[in-house]
This record gives sequence, structure tokens and C-alpha cells, in this order.
Amino acid sequence: MKRFLSKKVLIMAVLCSLTLTTVTCGYILYPECRDRHQTRGEFDVPVLVMDCLWLLVGVVPGVVALVVDFTTGCVYESGQAVKGKAGANLDLRLRGVAPAEADMEVTLRAPGGYATTLLLERFSKGEQKMGTMAVKLPAQLAPGYYDLAVSVNGVENATWPLEISE
Repeated sequence: MKRFLSKKVLIMAVLCSLTLTTVTCGYILYPECRDRHQTRGEFDVPVLVMDCLWLLVGVVPGVVALVVDFTTGCVYESGQAVKGKAGANLDLRLRGVAPAEADMEVTLRAPGGYATTLLLERFSKGEQKMGTMAVKLPAQLAPGYYDLAVSVNGVENATWPLEISE
């Protein structure tokens, strides 16, 4: 009887800790992060600390919290989302001299994986680029969260969250 009771208590404790883990992870605390699927960047320290504290309670709750936040991207800081409207222009500020011949591409990525190239610009070695470049957002964009990525010679250098409002 005692053995059965101790198993029951253990199972209840594991279920309670798993429930609490999902409530305190970044996935629940920051619902706007869910569709971003950010895979790199600076860590959001409070989320990472909370996830790691669950390792003190038990390995399973800690690992569950870390896995959920890393796979959804909620453990990464997003910075401030760029806000825009469908059909509007976004201004990119460039400065400096191109160290080598390069192709710069600005891409808009939707949460479902669909990507659209908004700008493709070629720079010659030593070309001075100062000022702003206008990037026009597609008029048919639905309100929601997107990613705006800048790649140079096919290598992604920067990504910003983009919020499209009505």
C-alpha cells in the first residue's frame, strides 16, 4: 500500500512540475515570440534563468522548458519589432565603403516559410554607400509577424522582426 501511494505521489509531483514548467517558460510569457522561430541572437536572460531553475526541481521539467523555448525561439531576445503597413516603404540606412564586390539582398519571410526578395543591390569594391534605401513592402501582406533579413553574398547578416498592422 505504501509503495502504491509513493508512486502516486511521485507521478502527481512530475505532472505538477511539468504543468508549472510550461507556465513559466518563455513560450507562455511571450506569446508574440511563438511564430518567429528565431534560431539565433542574444539570449533573453530572464527566460533562460527561469528555464535553468527548473533543472533544480528535476531534470525532466528543466529539459522540457529548455527544449520548448529553444525550438520556438522564445529564449532569444527579439529586440524591438519594426512596425509597418502593407504597401508602405521601409527605409534602410547604409553607411560605409564596400570592402569587396558584394550582392546585398533584403528578404521578407512569412511564418510559414514563404520568402520574398524585396531588394537586390550590387556593390562594387570601394563604393561609398551613405544614406537611405527605400524598400517597398508588398501591398497584399496580411497583418501579423514576419522576419526581415539582410544577406550579403548569400550569407544572412541580420534579421529583424517585422510587425505588419492594418
